[in-house]
Amino acid sequence: MGIFYIGKFKIEPEKNKVSLPKAEFRLEPRVMSILCYLVKHPGQVLSKEMILSVLWPNQTLEPELVTKAVFEIRKILNDNPKSPQFIETIPRKGYVFIGKVESKATKLNITSLLLLGISTCALIFLFFIKNTQQNEIQLVNLTTKKTIRHSSDGEIDSISVNNRNQLLFTRKEHALSELYLHDNKTLKNTLLDTQQSKIKDIFSTNESDYIISCDDACSIVKRSKNRVMPVITLNERVVELSVSPNEKWLALQTSKHNRHNVVLVSLEDQDAKLFYLPHDGSEKHPVFANNETLYYISQSADRTTYLANYNLDTRQTLTQPLPIDRVGSLSHYSGEEFVIAGRYNGQYALWLLALEPMSLSVLANIDPQQKVVGVAIEAKNKAIHYAVQNRPITIQSKGALSLKIEHPSLNLDGVYLAQSNNLIFSSNRSGSYEVWIESDGQQSKLTDINASYIHAIKVDNKEKLIAFSYTKDKTKHIAIYSLLNNALISDFSIKNDSYLLNFDHTSTHLFISQRAAQNYDLVSLNIESQTHAKIAINVGITAMSDENGVYFYSFNDHTLQYQANIGKTNKLYDFKDKALSIRASSIKLTKEGFFYLSKIENQQVISFFELTTQTTKPLFMLNANQFVTDFGFINQEPYVIYDEDGSVTSQIISLEVVD
Repeated sequence: MGIFYIGKFKIEPEKNKVSLPKAEFRLEPRVMSILCYLVKHPGQVLSKEMILSVLWPNQTLEPELVTKAVFEIRKILNDNPKSPQFIETIPRKGYVFIGKVESKATKLNITSLLLLGISTCALIFLFFIKNTQQNEIQLVNLTTKKTIRHSSDGEIDSISVNNRNQLLFTRKEHALSELYLHDNKTLKNTLLDTQQSKIKDIFSTNESDYIISCDDACSIVKRSKNRVMPVITLNERVVELSVSPNEKWLALQTSKHNRHNVVLVSLEDQDAKLFYLPHDGSEKHPVFANNETLYYISQSADRTTYLANYNLDTRQTLTQPLPIDRVGSLSHYSGEEFVIAGRYNGQYALWLLALEPMSLSVLANIDPQQKVVGVAIEAKNKAIHYAVQNRPITIQSKGALSLKIEHPSLNLDGVYLAQSNNLIFSSNRSGSYEVWIESDGQQSKLTDINASYIHAIKVDNKEKLIAFSYTKDKTKHIAIYSLLNNALISDFSIKNDSYLLNFDHTSTHLFISQRAAQNYDLVSLNIESQTHAKIAINVGITAMSDENGVYFYSFNDHTLQYQANIGKTNKLYDFKDKALSIRASSIKLTKEGFFYLSKIENQQVISFFELTTQTTKPLFMLNANQFVTDFGFINQEPYVIYDEDGSVTSQIISLEVVD
């Protein structure tokens, strides 16, 4: 199929490319094939199974592939599924292309042709397998000398080093960000500038400093010899930047709808054109190794982590699997060596990564409550400067409960057990996330699962079982823990876009919110057989059952509903005017009524609606940074449990690599 146009979008199937005058996108080959098949059959309702059987007749593929492809196409074409211009969903039947297709060619001036020649050459993904299994990575001992240069209360957000080997860093003060110059000899800091918006990142070249600052939009400015010149303004959220040594190219990490992309911008063009590098998941942490080569971290849809190498001359991308996950930063050290913050084999650290052959060396261990927020390299002096935030999270309560889980780590998801007066929570204090219990003032670990993260903890009505969802080795799991036997009794994998809501009233099933097309469906999961049964479409947030039916929240009309076993559904409460927080744990159902969490300006309000009297009573006011995890009553007195950020402190640390 040749080049064609859908609205303002130019589609080039042979190049798997979609472009606008000032932006370009890459589609995966299968996604482009599905788009072309829909376009070839306008007005026809095409089922997922039909599309797969025609395009890939000799392969066994899941219908979810089509769902995700249509989602990707809609996102790029800015096509709202509720009021579609191009692709319409026919419930339970499939998709139909309703847009207008044109084959006209657009005249391009010489400048445009040159721009297209630069930015639209074919990108080829070459996957080459190296010995990157964890047990085959070479671990190299490295000696470093550590110096703490600066410590302060508050948030240091970014760090850079200029050509005079001076450190620049930003410190957040309330809603403002201040730029400081740090003298390596005297260890004194000089305030350079105060921005009226938050500085996201800074990057220094030989003569200039490039600064990202964001309000409603994100602006990048160039600071050179006390002059500040605008470079580009974007409506997307810009997180990081890197500049090529010759200052001809700018590489940005942008974020939109929880998707991270790497974008190239030519600094030689007055009318800056954005060139989106190809993506199949999430692309982060761009860094130039030289004038021709850009490296970045690419995480595929199945959460496999790659180091991507993009050549600006050939427009080719090479990707190499990485054994490190949860990557927080990437910086070029020298040659084919990089400084990378992340986790390898359960250990969080700042690593020196060498590519040929692949090896890892620990530069500095990172504590569970620490986050690396910036790295700056002085390769000539073999100096590595990095900034860390120490941000512990505590568990606290208000009302009928008086408890506090305080530890220099991340402590989350507190759930109260009324019958035993214990608290269940998750913590990464042991280096990985585990489920813990607080009983009679003593805290002890219940599990040994070595999780990357624990997403939710739920307790059954009898307080005999705990269900929790967690991620490990890029796979999401649900585990069941018996409080009677003090042991895990079940552990199985689930889809990454599934969310644990609750036990049912029999404690034999779990309610799961599961992604389906553009919606989330409520699913009942049999714990023993691990079979699924769909209960309702486009519902979630909460679920509770009794012997006669199921309670849930409907996204369609923003109401709490009760679906009886006989099939009848009743609307119990309308949340349209309540500013409900749309997230798990924002509604908790009881036999007498339900708690719900709403937002009023910068405050959170916890209220209780009583079913018998049909009245609402406000109970608690919380700050925006207090994350509610549980509510309830003790002897008719309400309580709330929440996570809260502890006092943030920051450090700038320098490492000298010793031969």
